[in-house]
Amino acid sequence: MTFLEEIVMISPGELARMKAQPSWPHRVPDVGKQIREIRALDAYHFDAKRVRGLKIPTLLLTGSQTASPDLKRAISSLMDCLPNRSLIVYQGQEHNAMDTISQEFAETVTRFLLDTKSKTD
Repeated sequence: MTFLEEIVMISPGELARMKAQPSWPHRVPDVGKQIREIRALDAYHFDAKRVRGLKIPTLLLTGSQTASPDLKRAISSLMDCLPNRSLIVYQGQEHNAMDTISQEFAETVTRFLLDTKSKTD
């Protein structure tokens, strides 16, 4: 919870919604894995030049209410260098739109995948 509140900057309401999800009880035993993931991310060096060379269509999703400056910076960096990217901003959503507006989220991803497939056929 500390990570979600202080690093991801999830609001108390968003955190309460996360805790109500069936997946929540599985998050607690996985906290050790999450710490390893954070350390791996911390060691990662973003290489904009390498990312600029990616030609694959990429869908970036974010919530308009995402509070974390790190997450905002990551989206901005990817928007600046991915040549074939699309950005969807879910208005009024925070970090976990896949939980709060799951139907719209699934439709967006499905539409992107089908559009991408039709362009390559």
